[in-house]
Amino acid sequence: MSTGDQFCSLQAYKASPEYEQVTFLSSGGCLNDLSLEIVSPPKSQKNQEKSYAFFPSASLEILRNNYTSKMSKPSGKSLHCLGAQNSPSPSPLSTSDIIELAAVNFIKSNTNARGELSVLSHPYASAFLGLASDHVADLQLLQDLLSSAEKATCLLFSEALLDKIARETGLFNEETMTREMNPMASATGLAAFHQKVPPNQVAQFAGIQELINHVSSSKKVHIIDLNMRCGLHHVILMQALASKNEYPLKHYKITAVVLSSGLMLEEAAGVNLTTLAYALNLSFSFHLIKLDDMLNLQKRRDSDEKTVVYASNALKYMIVSPNQLESLMGFIKSINPCVMIVCEPEGNVNFPVFVNRFVEALFYYGAYFDCVEDCLKSDALEREFVESNLFGPSLRITVGAEGEERRSRIVGIDVWRAFFAKFGMMEKELSSLALDHARLSLKMFDCGDSCTLGLNGKSLVVHWKGTAICSLSAWRFHKFRV
Repeated sequence: MSTGDQFCSLQAYKASPEYEQVTFLSSGGCLNDLSLEIVSPPKSQKNQEKSYAFFPSASLEILRNNYTSKMSKPSGKSLHCLGAQNSPSPSPLSTSDIIELAAVNFIKSNTNARGELSVLSHPYASAFLGLASDHVADLQLLQDLLSSAEKATCLLFSEALLDKIARETGLFNEETMTREMNPMASATGLAAFHQKVPPNQVAQFAGIQELINHVSSSKKVHIIDLNMRCGLHHVILMQALASKNEYPLKHYKITAVVLSSGLMLEEAAGVNLTTLAYALNLSFSFHLIKLDDMLNLQKRRDSDEKTVVYASNALKYMIVSPNQLESLMGFIKSINPCVMIVCEPEGNVNFPVFVNRFVEALFYYGAYFDCVEDCLKSDALEREFVESNLFGPSLRITVGAEGEERRSRIVGIDVWRAFFAKFGMMEKELSSLALDHARLSLKMFDCGDSCTLGLNGKSLVVHWKGTAICSLSAWRFHKFRV
């Protein structure tokens, strides 16, 4: 099932005048100051006739099993009595109240067509009399989600909306969220993701080849790796560089810059890479530092080494801290690397307006979940791990958090292109060898023609069923001298 089919009701919303209005208000001035807080609006769509969302029987059964039983249990609070008192301002609803109201509205609504969420059409009209307008909007969004999305997408987006409502009502538990964002990685789940899910892997394989092209003749190589995580790409790099005959590698150095909560993971990766270097008889050094301490790198720099900056899924964590991001770029400019390889998610999921961001997140994550489902359809446990542990935390932050709490943000290559230009960076054309490597690596995955490659300017973009997932680009500064 294509992403467009899954979210047809949201497509209709994006074509409405209301969506155009909030898009206009949220995107004004974003290209003048190159701000990363607001990105360009989504693709404009032609006006469509009024569409009707038909409720799948399977989804309806899921809701009946999960929510109807809750509604039938005796409770000290009746749905008919919510908001019945004449108070000057509506009292905030609990998270469970919001979900229960949305579930009842979904189950009781007409299965042939859905109209506007209103007091007149709702089966429990009195329940809405005391709701604030933003709570009604949350209910409408959740009802749309329950009526159109697949089970995994529905579950994770529902959890994200629960987080949003809990934050706004003061019930959010940061400790619970922290535990969920830092699970011990499942070896089989991570291996399955890297071996069977193509988008990011294809881009990273091509990025590694591009990096090798720039350092293949060097005897000393220094990789500054932003957000290295488990460091699987270094295994490929070290093996390729250690096998050189014409220009034997004398030393391979990694400086791993920790951007998030992956310190233990990267420490373990350093130990494993040290063991690999010993097996390859390769002189090797590994340094692990936090971003705030990165300026100390200048004191340890070797003038004989060729320096490369490798940033894979790293910069998205820094958009929330523009001063820190600019300091990082200033430091990178000062060391003047021979190339900076950037692999980032490709999307417009950075709107400050919640409704716009929610819709864009549905399409982006919906495409990725569709990819995971197709590629891991025979491995239910591995698929559940990938959805819950690799995508779940990011999705919940994207949808549920606001302001500085929204630590992970997704913008497109056009936004990064404008940002890098401020620092005198030039986009390099990817080598034919790197592009060929992307095509060859794509053939390793059993995904038919669902995963495709394209170019945006000089950058490689990987798509899943027509939806852009991630991009790969190479950059250098104007003043670089070979």
